[in-house]
Amino acid sequence: MTTAHFDTTYAPTGSISLEAFTFEACRADLVHCTAKLRVSQRAVRLEATASGVIGAMTSMLYDIDAGVEIVSISQQVDDEEVTTYLLCDADGRRCWSYGIGGTADESAVAALISGANQLSKG
Repeated sequence: MTTAHFDTTYAPTGSISLEAFTFEACRADLVHCTAKLRVSQRAVRLEATASGVIGAMTSMLYDIDAGVEIVSISQQVDDEEVTTYLLCDADGRRCWSYGIGGTADESAVAALISGANQLSKG
């Protein structure tokens, strides 16, 4: 499988894209996250507070009716990059997705968006 084929299979471009993402620690070991997404050419700003970045992004995806559940997660660190592999589920449909980032959180958010693009209803 070529890299291009792998990318289009497991990290496809879709109706959801991440334009900006920030997070900060808050009370009781929670994080507050803010994201600017583009959903079908429409800019959307979302916020969520959760026990971690993955939980917050999952909540934000549900807010735009593109929620996915993580069935399995694996991360690998190579030099200065982290790759996250996810097995995602939405309404009984499953897919593998992946994302790459400078940190574990960045790569997990990218992988969640890849999964949502594969499993989104529209």
